[in-house]
Amino acid sequence: MAQSVVVLSSQLITTLTALAYLRWRGLRDTRLEVVSLYRDDLSHSAKAFQPLLQALAAQDGHHCWFITGDSVLIGPEPRACSLLVLPRLDDREGQQMLRTYQASEVVELGESIGVETRLYSEHSQQTRIQSLALVRRSQAMASVRLDPLVPLDRPVEPLRLQEMLNICASFRRAFVAADASRGSQPTAVLLCLPYLRVPKWRVRLRLLGRSFGWRWTLGIENRAYFRSAVCAALRPLPADVPLRVQAHPKNETHHALIERLLASLRPGRSWGLLPADEPLEVRLLRGWSDAGSEPWPVLGFGTNLLAAAVFLAPHHRRVGHCQPADQSWWRRCSDPWLNRREWRRSQHVRAVLSNLLDALDQLRAQ
Repeated sequence: MAQSVVVLSSQLITTLTALAYLRWRGLRDTRLEVVSLYRDDLSHSAKAFQPLLQALAAQDGHHCWFITGDSVLIGPEPRACSLLVLPRLDDREGQQMLRTYQASEVVELGESIGVETRLYSEHSQQTRIQSLALVRRSQAMASVRLDPLVPLDRPVEPLRLQEMLNICASFRRAFVAADASRGSQPTAVLLCLPYLRVPKWRVRLRLLGRSFGWRWTLGIENRAYFRSAVCAALRPLPADVPLRVQAHPKNETHHALIERLLASLRPGRSWGLLPADEPLEVRLLRGWSDAGSEPWPVLGFGTNLLAAAVFLAPHHRRVGHCQPADQSWWRRCSDPWLNRREWRRSQHVRAVLSNLLDALDQLRAQ
């Protein structure tokens, strides 16, 4: 009987990472379910990509199908599977999947392309520690593994990274061949924004289904930090180089706030906010990752930079991390307190990006 594998993924790059992981583990000819708990219109693995991903999975003998929406969680009892692959074990979606599927082995791959998970507040970190301890105690019959592609405390496994590059290259070829609407992309720097928090409430009370309290004036949290980091990243580039901004999908309703945030960029620079109808990976495939020409830089803050590095290989050194340039004693002392969330994000992403780029350099030199 074929081994049953269930993958939780709502992003294109996460699905590709899972396929590469299965190949690296030597798992082939499985019954593979790719589950997204979001509606189709909120899933980055949109229906347009599913035939390509199914064909890619079929290369390793997987019988793959996609399940979308909360209906997967409806059932009288847990479903059995051999392997359950999750981006995270401690978040709401991961916990729901653990309750829905009774797995012989559970693997946490990490976020984005398989990054070791680090959270940016003490409360979230403590919750994660407690959740992982509970999972290990409750999964008495299952093997629970934390197996990220890009760890913090050890080098990237070269063979596993090579499988990831092979999967991405196969998908790139299939995507380009199937994309009849492919056209020339504008010459520009691509800026990838992380999820920007827009707090609504100072104090909130819910009563009889309604919310009461003291509201904030809508605005992006840590605006000065983001503005300073973007300006520092653009400073070495020519002033006439246009900028294209890729916002996080969860900030689709906040585009006006993002435009206000970026309005103070160097005067005269042309910039535009890209529509939210395509994920980052598709834009990289269509314009910023052509092997025949030198790509324009891709700048950013979060783990989406790691997806860019993989899709842009062998031009991965064109991927840059945004951070404020001022290294004065005041900033070194104040950022961990005044901009704590973004400071933690910067420390984490800088470490894993450096680890990944070094590993890509080594593979390229072989």
